[in-house]
Formats: sequence, structure tokens, C-alpha cells
Amino acid sequence: MKLSAKSELFTFVIGAGLFAVAGGVAWWSITGGFGAKAQQTAPRPERAVAVSVARVEQKDAPYRVEALGTVQPMVSVAVRSRVDSQVDKIHFADGALVKEGDLLFTLDARAIEAQVRQAEATLVRDKAQLDKAERDLERIAGLAAKGTYTAVQLADARTNNEMLKATVLQDEATLQNLRVLRTYYDVKAPATGRVGIAGVRPGAVVRASDTAPPLATVNQMAPIYVAFGIPERYLAELRAAGDQAGVTAFAQSAAIPGGRVAFIENAVDPLTATILVRASFPNQDERLWPGTLVNVQLTLRVDRGALLVPAEAVQSGQKGTFVFVVENNSAKVRPVTVARTVDGQAVITNGLKAGETVVTEGQLSLRDGSRVDIKRAPGT
Repeated sequence: MKLSAKSELFTFVIGAGLFAVAGGVAWWSITGGFGAKAQQTAPRPERAVAVSVARVEQKDAPYRVEALGTVQPMVSVAVRSRVDSQVDKIHFADGALVKEGDLLFTLDARAIEAQVRQAEATLVRDKAQLDKAERDLERIAGLAAKGTYTAVQLADARTNNEMLKATVLQDEATLQNLRVLRTYYDVKAPATGRVGIAGVRPGAVVRASDTAPPLATVNQMAPIYVAFGIPERYLAELRAAGDQAGVTAFAQSAAIPGGRVAFIENAVDPLTATILVRASFPNQDERLWPGTLVNVQLTLRVDRGALLVPAEAVQSGQKGTFVFVVENNSAKVRPVTVARTVDGQAVITNGLKAGETVVTEGQLSLRDGSRVDIKRAPGT
């Protein structure tokens, strides 16, 4: 039996409707109905951000300036010969510690010693002649009073006596000069310190010349200077601190305290806008060696009761520096003013109070009001 077109259309509509109902039932079973849809659209609770924190501390904070310095001896003397001679003997080992006045070199002094003996003999002869002239003058003066000698003869005797006195004075001056020259043949240490390598050996001929190589160099080791430059903006505070400013040098990562400002240059270098400062160190243990480079910390003052936080807690933004302060397990943005950094801690002059808790790690995942999960408690 054949169906009419209207019957066929009705059958198609009924089939399509049954297919849609079946699809809807399948979707309902997969998604779990209206309850699942409501669960899917509900807001999820905010995840807590794991952070590390630290307490705001209140303690003394030194005001320091850091610079690069050079160790310099207070006294450095190049030992040279003051006469032309030959080296006879060396009395020290290279690099030895010597005291002022210690004998370093002996030069061949035979010629000068002969001249000294000759001058001594001349002085003895002229003194004898002076003694005779004084006796003659006394005798002639007595006879002249009796009329035996004339006034001219008495005047001649006095003249001869004065000439011999002058001769004796000249002989004494010559002898004194030769004795001084004799001391030049015994070359002594001009200062207490360490002597370098001897520039000559026994038998070498040395000359009295400023252009000649030195026989040796003596550097004073204790006390010793450390010279460094600081920006000119610290000059006023440095002058105010005076000798109360403390200096610490760091040689091979070891801190050497005890330095005191001994000298401030009288002009600022216009090329570098820095001023030269020299600090004196006792250096009894010789830990500071001339010529070495050291890091220098100049302490100008100590700020009492300053507020300190770890430097890593301070962040920079478009509106300036800030920290995240933890309050009731939430992170709050707090603008702060940082004066400087000391030993890895920032000195805060505004924005925080002692005892508050600040975030030191995990700030990149935080925003104002974020919940936090403290992984490291303050003080641990």
C-alpha cells in the first residue's frame, strides 16, 4: 500500500524529533545535568602563593662608602751610593726585615781612610806650631814691655799666631768633612721596613748618581697607607667625621679593620669627580702588602635604631619602590623609601614599622591582596 506525500512528511518529522530527544538525553547523561553546569560556572577559591618572609628589624646601621684602594708604604726609600766606590760586602738577605740604622752595604773605603789619617796628621802638626807661636807671642810681649822688642815685632808675632789659629780651624773642618765622607762607605738602612732585592753584588762598582740604579729599596711596612678615591658628594660628611671615620680593607676576602683617615687631598680631581683619601693601618702582622689592590669600606657614621629589611624584599615599580607586607595571610603592597643598602639589607626611612613581616621570595606571583602560604617563618 502506498503512503501519501503528507504521510511521508509526517513520518520524517517524527523521526527527526525522536533523534533530537535521544541526543539531548545523551548530553544530559554526559554532563551530569543542571547540577554539573552550576558546579562548572561557580568561582574557584584563590590559590595561596608560596612565599618566604622576614621581619623588619630595628638596629644600628653604619653609613658606608665602598671604593677600590691601593696599599702604599708611608716611607719608601731607594738606597743609593753617595760616593764612587766598589761594593765590598752585603749585610742582608733579600727581602729581610731591617731596622733604621742597620748596615746594608760596605764599600771599599781604603782611599778615604788614608785621607782621614793624613788630615789628622796635618791637624796635629799645625796645632803644635800654634802652641809654639802662642809661647813666642807671650815671650815677645814681655820683652817688648821692657823695650827689647819693638812694637812691629810684637805685631808680627800676633799676626803669625792668628794665622796658625785659622790654619788649625781649617784642618779641623777638613778632617770633619773627611770623616763625614767616610760614613758614606757604610750604607745603612734609612728606615725600618723590608728591604728588596739587592741591586748589586760584591765587587760591583757603584756611582754617586741619581740616574744610577738603586742599591736596594726599603719600604716601611708598619704602619702603612691605603689610598682610595671617593665621590666628591661625600666630602662634607668625611670632613665632619674627621679621624672618627673608620676604614676597613679587604685583602684576599679577609677583613682588616683598624684603619683611620690620615690624609684628605686638597683638591677634587675634575676628571673623575673624586677626592683622594689615605687611611693609616697599624699593619703589625703585615697583612697589607705595598702595591696590592684592596676593597675599602669607609664608615662615615652609624645611624642608631634604623629599620632594616633584606634587600631582596624591595621591589621597583612605576610609582617607585615597594614591598609586600603580610597581614592576615594576605600580601599588601606598601610603598617604601630606601636610603641605602648595607650588608645585603635595605635601610628603610619611610613606609614600615619594626616587627612587620615582609615577603622576600615569591613576589613575582603576588598582587595586592593575594593569599600567601608562608614556607619559611620569620627568624628561621
